Amino acid sequence: MNRAELEGHRRQLEDALAAVFRTATAANHHDPGALSISGLGGCTRRAAYQLARYAPTDDHSHQEQRASHLGQATHDWVLPRLAAQLGDELTLVEHDVVLPVRGLQIPGRLDLFTLAIGGGLLVDLKTHGYDQGDDGDEPSRARLLQLYGYATALRLMGYVIQAVAVVPMSRIHGGTSGVWIGEFGPKQESFVDARVRDLLRHAKAPAFAPRDAHRGPGLDLTCDSCPYMSMCWPGAEPAQSAEVRTDADIVAHALGYAEAAAQERDWKKEKKYHLAALGRTRPDRYTANGYEVEVKILPGGKRLDQTGAKELLKENNLPVPQTTDKDSRRAVVHRRPPS
Repeated sequence: MNRAELEGHRRQLEDALAAVFRTATAANHHDPGALSISGLGGCTRRAAYQLARYAPTDDHSHQEQRASHLGQATHDWVLPRLAAQLGDELTLVEHDVVLPVRGLQIPGRLDLFTLAIGGGLLVDLKTHGYDQGDDGDEPSRARLLQLYGYATALRLMGYVIQAVAVVPMSRIHGGTSGVWIGEFGPKQESFVDARVRDLLRHAKAPAFAPRDAHRGPGLDLTCDSCPYMSMCWPGAEPAQSAEVRTDADIVAHALGYAEAAAQERDWKKEKKYHLAALGRTRPDRYTANGYEVEVKILPGGKRLDQTGAKELLKENNLPVPQTTDKDSRRAVVHRRPPS
């Protein structure tokens, strides 16, 4: 079999893999114009459009959405096994609920609820890549709104619930560092009610609702997958058309790029320095100057040895595979010449 035939088979295999994810996206299609509990903490403008029953302008059912499907596959494997480990008490797994609030009926699907821990515990499993874990910090406002929304729906259905938990799980190595547990009560329930009240107010004029610092298509993944992208960002395809209109815009973005690049280099050096200093520290909790720090040893992952791979290809008289990058721009900042 010659190289051209092998390359053809490789492309055929890659196309089949892509089709797997596109088919899954189409099969899992839901109403993008309906607000769900998972969207309570998302973009305010998107939720306002949904509550005002605006028709979506963008269909993303043809996209692969690989991270989402791989995350769902992890849920399907982990949650039933976790439920079995927790005991025989009442446990709900990937259970549909409805949140009745301020005249609305907001649907959602929770991950796991059990009476085996804490007098009623709701667990939300969040899959992520290498660098997206929360390390035990309190979850974001958006994630808490989703979690409290599920918990409120359960309580109104008659279940006793006293605590909620977020379990971050790496899709790479399965680590669950950063499990967070918090209480649930009237204060958390009122947080959800206040958010829905705010969304209903914005639904009266959705086009003026805040975008919550989302930067637009091509610049923000949330915007790229939004069903109202074209309505929210008219004429902003490509994204640069919404950001750069004058010479002053170009200079501002070039300066921002240069400053961010400089800070990135400095912060990487700083991180390496502090990690090296902690390299032989015994894992434990340490307290000083009003802070408590926990030193952990995290499992290492495997990564491609590019130098070794190139040497093996050379030894076997095989060409090193190359890809062609898209054109990109770099901003070189010069000082204004003296007048």
